[in-house]
Amino acid sequence: MEHQELYALLELPDEVVHALNTYGNSRDNTFRTTVQDLMEDIELTLQLDKSILAAVTEDTDGFKTLWEELNIAKDAYDEYVKKGIPTSVFVDTMKFCTRFLAEYHKTYGSYRFVWGWWFPRQLSLREYRIGALEYEFCENECISIHIPSDADFSEQSVLQSLSGFQDFCRQYYPERITWKMECSSWLLSPALQNILPKGSHILAFQNRFDITETDYESMKVLDWVFPGHETVSEALPETTSLQKKMKEYLLEGNSIGWARGTLLRRPD
Repeated sequence: MEHQELYALLELPDEVVHALNTYGNSRDNTFRTTVQDLMEDIELTLQLDKSILAAVTEDTDGFKTLWEELNIAKDAYDEYVKKGIPTSVFVDTMKFCTRFLAEYHKTYGSYRFVWGWWFPRQLSLREYRIGALEYEFCENECISIHIPSDADFSEQSVLQSLSGFQDFCRQYYPERITWKMECSSWLLSPALQNILPKGSHILAFQNRFDITETDYESMKVLDWVFPGHETVSEALPETTSLQKKMKEYLLEGNSIGWARGTLLRRPD
């Protein structure tokens, strides 16, 4: 797969493609990490963005990092083909970068790629998007469930994703079918029961988990519900009903925090 074919497949914005091409055409560093390297070495995967930055020296908008990571994504596609994993799963998974480019633009009015530290999980074939949710194979025989910001969070959609991943795992990673499944997110915080109605899709999702840990000191919820805002204040937007209710709750001195839970029951 060529770079331009990949960019089209992932529906990258024209402005970003132009920046990637500009860098690619003048690239003069010797960065050479391969997808096989990442698949074999978890530490290399976790340090990939730092290794890239050391090679390119300066990357204020993140596009050099993105080019280098997408260069690995081309080879990751070949691994998908070898395993027989559908192209649709590859596209859904690698559109991680497209989604975060769009979200940054929506918040700040310009394109930057600031998630080069997370993208290696997808590049190393450790994380896949199946339907609404993403699933990461972790070292401790655990599958971490991640919730994309654009996920259809309806009960039917969540169940279809969980069932779809079970089938995916059974076909491509049968040795991991019994690994426990966990989720770490603000969406699991028990505090949400104080501001959401009983029929909430979020609460229905929570009920699928045994909540094992809650950190009420964490303020990471702001990154997801109020992107661009780092502190609780009257300046928090109220565009959605969730934002309005959560803002009021936070301004009263309450905390949402962050929680971790174990999936109670895997789909058959």
